[in-house]
This record gives sequence, structure tokens and C-alpha cells, in this order.
Amino acid sequence: TPCPTDNLYRIIGVFEDKVKLIKYDYATSTLLGTDGDYSGSDTSDTNYYKGSLTSIDQYSWNNVTNKNTWSESNLNKINLNTNFINNIGSTWANKIATTTWKVGGNTFDNIGSSVPSIAYQNEIVAPAENTTYDAKIGLMYVSDYGFAASPSAWTTTLYNYDGNDAKGTSIKTINWMYMGYNEWTISRHSDNTNSAFFVNSTGNVLGSNVRSDNGVRPSFNLESSVKYVSGSGSMSDPVRVN
Repeated sequence: TPCPTDNLYRIIGVFEDKVKLIKYDYATSTLLGTDGDYSGSDTSDTNYYKGSLTSIDQYSWNNVTNKNTWSESNLNKINLNTNFINNIGSTWANKIATTTWKVGGNTFDNIGSSVPSIAYQNEIVAPAENTTYDAKIGLMYVSDYGFAASPSAWTTTLYNYDGNDAKGTSIKTINWMYMGYNEWTISRHSDNTNSAFFVNSTGNVLGSNVRSDNGVRPSFNLESSVKYVSGSGSMSDPVRVN
């Protein structure tokens, strides 16, 4: 007490019988390692950054093969599903469920230029390719980010999430998942074999070459056996689990 910032996660939602989490702030190389798709640290593009890190460690989505195929990504295989799991320790890693991640992606029109509900359909329900990957750790979906904004923003296309909602309110101020730095999602940009979706530092969703350098926030589902212990869910009184 207090809970270290590096141990804080946010609840994306409850899906079936599992709680899905995302790391509150960007993961550092202490957790993800300096091998795999690590590319260095950055302090130059942090004008909108909301966290407390003095520099942000950057990772490519797939630097080795330059393809938007998640199964080939060392960010996936080494940084997230080897280093991260090892560095959090077996006690906590055993509380994380193996998830079937939907990694077929879709076109920019079907995700980036769509409102969250349509993006969800095109990303999760009927992606461009029916491709999945089973692993404990992944990244947020584009639609996760879209629905993290207040409902008043849900009629805005994700490409325009750097603007205002229907009431004229800045969407980045009402989206709890927005952290103000370029950040990868898990979804491939199917218009191009070497592009994936990311959230821009200004809040909108774009596509970028998989060799680009962005921040990373691990996401995962807890095992259904994990139980609530205490806490209201605020940053000063976080939910604690067994």
C-alpha cells in the first residue's frame, strides 16, 4: 500500500465468465525485455501523454518478417508471451486465462472509418480472415478502445476520435483508455500485408507499418476462478484479487 503504478490495470469489461484487463500505463522493458521486437525508448512525442513514465519503451508489431501476421510477431511470442509472463511470476501468470484472440483484422474502411459497433462486427464477429491465435497475453482491440469512450462518442468514427463527440466534448477527455501516446492494437490492417492498427497520440485510430515503433499495453483475461478481495476500483483504492 499504495499499489505500485506498475501493478495497476484497468478493467475493459466482463466477457462471458472472464474479466478482461489492460495495463494502466505503457509496459517498460523491465517487463517486456529488450529482445524480441524492442526498438528503444522515446521522450520526443509525449505532448499528450497522461502517465508518469519519464520515457516510453517502444516496440515494433513485427519487425522480423514485416508482415501483419500475429503468429509471426516477436512482440507476441517473445515480449508478451514469454518475457511478460516470466517477469510477473508464476503466481500471477497462473491467474491469466489462455484466450483465443481474433487476429484476422479488416480494412481501414471497416474498422478505422467505422463507429465502434460496426468496427466490433468487422473486427471480432466477421473479420476479413477467420484467423485466431491462442495465448495468454495480447493487446487491446480497436473496438475495445472505441467503447472505452462515453456513449456520446459512439456515433463518431474511430478515425475521428481525436475530435469531438455529438455533444461537442473532446473525445480524448471522455475515453478512459486513452493514454496520449502512439499505441499498438492487436488487429491487422487487411488493406496492406504489412500494416496494423494503432491509436495515435492525439486519440484517433490509424494504420501503420508493422515495423513502426509504438507503446504497448498488455491485455489479458483473468481465469474465472480469480475472486474479488477488496477495493472500490479507484486508483487510490484499486480492486485487489486473490
